[in-house]
Amino acid sequence: MIRANFTMKLNDLDAGLIEKLKSLFKNDKLIEINVLDDRDETEYLLSTPANRESILRSLDQLKSHDIISKSPQDLEI
Repeated sequence: MIRANFTMKLNDLDAGLIEKLKSLFKNDKLIEINVLDDRDETEYLLSTPANRESILRSLDQLKSHDIISKSPQDLEI
């Protein structure tokens, strides 16, 4: 197994990468490309109005001790 990692900014991505991959791997080989978005998880979770409202409501409930607690038996697990 050959493993190659390429770390670059999106603006640096070009057709040269495809050519480099083709030179490293045989034509019939399966390759996997992973993209890492380094956006902060909190920023992501708060990025839509619905998520933001739900999270902030949950935090308010937690602060006011307005918590519903269920046991596995209550949930029939």
